[in-house]
Amino acid sequence: MLPASHSPFDESADNIFTSEPGLATIDQMGQTIIATLTPTELSGTMATQLILDLFREIETRGGRHFVLDLQNVRYMDSACVGALVELLNKIQKRDGRIALVNAAQSVEYLFKLTRLDRVFPLCRDVMSALNAVERGHSG
Repeated sequence: MLPASHSPFDESADNIFTSEPGLATIDQMGQTIIATLTPTELSGTMATQLILDLFREIETRGGRHFVLDLQNVRYMDSACVGALVELLNKIQKRDGRIALVNAAQSVEYLFKLTRLDRVFPLCRDVMSALNAVERGHSG
């Protein structure tokens, strides 16, 4: 795996993140934060803490929009989905948007089954996701 451009989870002990090291890589394009998750499974308190840490990263960087790249994630439980809904609410209060990208078939099915695909655009690639959050289009 190539080294990430920036991973706040690998920084010194005084960082504000409490998730395990290496759970995400973070990039920024304009007002949009792009997080690529590395775990294959997002469940329980690890998932909710990771989502909270990602929101802190958005605040720290002054980001408005958020793209979550799920290319490695094969399973997501209801705790993670709930945390994502909470994250969406916080970002919408900042007049921002979220898009999900590269969701596995099982994750995409979960969002369609719960009809959350209506509030979380499911995009095929990062550029489509950037368009979705910056212009309000679906991916």
